[in-house]
Amino acid sequence: MVMLVITVLLLTTHGLVTGMRDAPNAVALPVRTRALTAPAALWLAAAMNLLGAVLAGGMVMVVTEGVLDLVPESSTGLMLLAVGLLVSTAWALGAWWKGMPISSTHALTTALGGAALALWITGDLDRVDHQLWDMLLVIVLALLISPLAAWLLAWLIVTPSVWISRNAAPGAVNHRARMTLALSGAANALGHGVQIGQRLGLLTSLALASAGLSAFEGWWIPVACGLVLAGGTLMGGWRIAHTLTERLVQLDPMRSAVASGVSAGLLFLGSFALHLPLSSTHTAVAAIVGAGQRQPYTAVRWPQVIRVLLYSLATVVVCFVVALILAAAFSPLI
Repeated sequence: MVMLVITVLLLTTHGLVTGMRDAPNAVALPVRTRALTAPAALWLAAAMNLLGAVLAGGMVMVVTEGVLDLVPESSTGLMLLAVGLLVSTAWALGAWWKGMPISSTHALTTALGGAALALWITGDLDRVDHQLWDMLLVIVLALLISPLAAWLLAWLIVTPSVWISRNAAPGAVNHRARMTLALSGAANALGHGVQIGQRLGLLTSLALASAGLSAFEGWWIPVACGLVLAGGTLMGGWRIAHTLTERLVQLDPMRSAVASGVSAGLLFLGSFALHLPLSSTHTAVAAIVGAGQRQPYTAVRWPQVIRVLLYSLATVVVCFVVALILAAAFSPLI
């Protein structure tokens, strides 16, 4: 029971930190272009995150049925989840302090993989089911492909957007762009809520199943996950917002609307059509860079882009290695 309490506390912390870190993906561009005020943007994003997490409840129940057998019903399963949550949350906080937008999904996935490998080596896991590795592989591929798609789509869509607006007054173009940004910001937050709601709900169900308490599962799980995510969103996370809107490239309202719309569209595609976890951070960064490359008077700051890429690569390596070491060190406690 103590291990379950620790895992739930880590899961709650992870949800709060994820909400805080990823809030700028939805609110940074609308606030930067004055489409929304900062308080209005945060409250809107929090409400959409809560709604998205609740909408994700049905999908969580379907997904959970297929993966419950992959995590053992014992303290080993709780140890696996606890180490993955601890490592990924700590790395996410460190990257936030540096103002670096990294994927919390990448961090958690690789941390769980490292912990699973360590517990298999120590003999605490009788086997590592090939379905687990197949699932992790699909997730990683989705996370790698989504930023490339976001960059390409934003890069391509800017040209027809400029052509359509060529005869309109700049004030009218900016006004329409800000209206689009307000809507796409809400859509980004909704898609993010669905994505993270699925993750938090699945992890909660796995923790309860590992402790032998699967009978307590129900609709309270997505609601609780949504409230935790919304609470984290209200914390802001403006260090990341400054990187997205100032340090990478400063976009005008129209290109900001393109980047925000592309990011929202991909999140909806991943959530409702493909049922795959896509990183809202990676899609937002890639879309901003893609739109910024088609902005003649403001060049993309490539040293900052390279720094973000290095942090993304470090996320995979650091979380995997540290989780492997911690899980091996903690295995005698099982």
